[in-house]
Amino acid sequence: MHWLRRRNSIILGGLILLISSFSFAAGPQPPEADVTDLAPEYSFPEEAKTANLGRLYQAAPADSAHDYDVTKYILDVKLVPTSPTNKLRGHTTIQAKSQISGLSTLVLDFIGMTVDSCKVNSSSAIFTRSSTQLFVDLGTSYGAGSSFSADVFYHGNPVGGFYFTSNSYGSPVYYSFTEPYDSRLWFPCYDWPNDKARCEVICTVPAGYFAVSNGRLYSVTNNPDTTTTYYWKENYQIATYLISVTVCDYAQIDTYAVVETDTIPVQYWVYPQDSLEAVTDFKKTPKMIEYFSDIWLNYPFPGDKYSMAQAELGGAMEHQTCTSWGFPMPGDARYEWVVAHELAHQWWGDLVTCSDFANIWLNEGFASYAEALWQEYEYGPTAFKNHLIAFEGNIFASRFGSVKYPIYNPPSTYLFGTAVYKKGAWVLHMLRYLLGDSNFFNGMQAYGQSYAYSTANTEQFQTAIEGYSGMDLDLFFNQWVYSPNYPILNWSWTYTSIGTTYYLDVNLNQKQTTPLVFKLPLEFRLSTLVKDSLFTILDTLRNQHFSMVLKSPITGLVFDPNYWVLSADTLTAYPYRAGDLDGNTIIVLNDIIYLVNILFHGFPLPVPAAAADVNGDCKVSLGDVVYFINYFFHSGPQLKLGCPG
Repeated sequence: MHWLRRRNSIILGGLILLISSFSFAAGPQPPEADVTDLAPEYSFPEEAKTANLGRLYQAAPADSAHDYDVTKYILDVKLVPTSPTNKLRGHTTIQAKSQISGLSTLVLDFIGMTVDSCKVNSSSAIFTRSSTQLFVDLGTSYGAGSSFSADVFYHGNPVGGFYFTSNSYGSPVYYSFTEPYDSRLWFPCYDWPNDKARCEVICTVPAGYFAVSNGRLYSVTNNPDTTTTYYWKENYQIATYLISVTVCDYAQIDTYAVVETDTIPVQYWVYPQDSLEAVTDFKKTPKMIEYFSDIWLNYPFPGDKYSMAQAELGGAMEHQTCTSWGFPMPGDARYEWVVAHELAHQWWGDLVTCSDFANIWLNEGFASYAEALWQEYEYGPTAFKNHLIAFEGNIFASRFGSVKYPIYNPPSTYLFGTAVYKKGAWVLHMLRYLLGDSNFFNGMQAYGQSYAYSTANTEQFQTAIEGYSGMDLDLFFNQWVYSPNYPILNWSWTYTSIGTTYYLDVNLNQKQTTPLVFKLPLEFRLSTLVKDSLFTILDTLRNQHFSMVLKSPITGLVFDPNYWVLSADTLTAYPYRAGDLDGNTIIVLNDIIYLVNILFHGFPLPVPAAAADVNGDCKVSLGDVVYFINYFFHSGPQLKLGCPG
């Protein structure tokens, strides 16, 4: 299914790997994760994006309306890595429509670099700058709906967003990596995710190097000055932070996925030295594309491709149609879960993009849950459960960090924290439990169809799921998305019997401080001598007790056996005093009298019933009266609370 080829090289009886002799000066160093000793709040994929947060300008919800709507970016960049001061020479064209009456100034996000000149509709234009923005005088006023085009010519060394570095093999690597707000550091733009546009990337690089970008490759031109120009075109709407360029002396691996009647090209651009390992590490990508297409929507960018390009970002980044890959290539598929995560972003993050980074969980929580879904599909329920258990461990370890904030609009420090990724995944898992598989997966499809090639926020996601399922999800979203933390549960159980009737009592106590009460369905597996069965209760109180009457001896009770609820749960001793039959918290003669009346006069059992089983032999009988009298009058053995759970 795979075949391998090298750009500008010859294949003779297999793969020929050529090592470049180029040696270029490195520019600004990229953000990089510590692979060996990560802080507990983050895991490897999140670290790389977190490194960009030092330049975070705002994470609050964005206004969906602004002065103009960008319809297309055309980025024409020439990389000159040997230049000490002008490594990137750019010409960006912004095609846009006014969204207001009387638009006379185009305000673009742009930091650093030197602007040489600007044009509006091919005529020279006056411009000014602040530390964070470029102001282009449009020369006239544009009414709502009127179109115009602006060109910005610039040069310099980006202070971030685009990096000139080298890999461990000594080969130069140049790449962009901008989430959340670093696109403005290498090209002028409206650098917020709620204005998606089409994009063309024209990248000129030293001969012998290959430039990868979004969409389809339309042409490759070998220039007289020993450079090569690559022309890429993305025909689907794209957010600025998803526009990418990666450059290296790549080897190329080609395969494909089949989605209904479409054949989707799947391509990997990797360092030649890692090419054999990449075949194994990325082997299941086509199968993942086919699986996600089946449970969600067909691969969102037919006619383009799906690809991965190696770079030095210290993690991975879901650039549209072209994931940037910075993980090691061990050749044993140990990072297959990351492949699934980044691929899932093509649906959740790229097809449907969060309208602002306050809603980033709609990207990252969804992609993280996709990791678990792939485990479930490919390796079975145990692998699925283990993946969720690992997430849960991350969440518990971050209880004093990101998890003490809601996953919606977290503080900027935790924009790419454990809560957004791992708790976000668990929120989807619990939503699946609440809705059932049919409503959940079909509801996700409806959400994707409603906001395809556009943006959405949490409220719109909730509305889409409610519209499909017919369920009111306000309570669910209020406590799991807009509130912090998770339930901390102490639970306990006990049982006893009278004759052939068996009495089970269960106690639940929520211990978290905020919110005081999570209202949630809790599933139990009850085992008796006859059978195992599942039952669910709705836990709605800080302290809650429930009882069951059964016709078969009880052999076990398991809390949340199918792992549907995010909670720190501890099995504790049943919090009730044996022998306190009247519930007044003290043991008196009246309790013995009450026990006699239960046995001989049909008095009702106490709550819990096991309080009457004071000798702990799993049944209420005359023996308990004798035991109770001996304890009360003769300092006999301590009372026992029925059969402990």
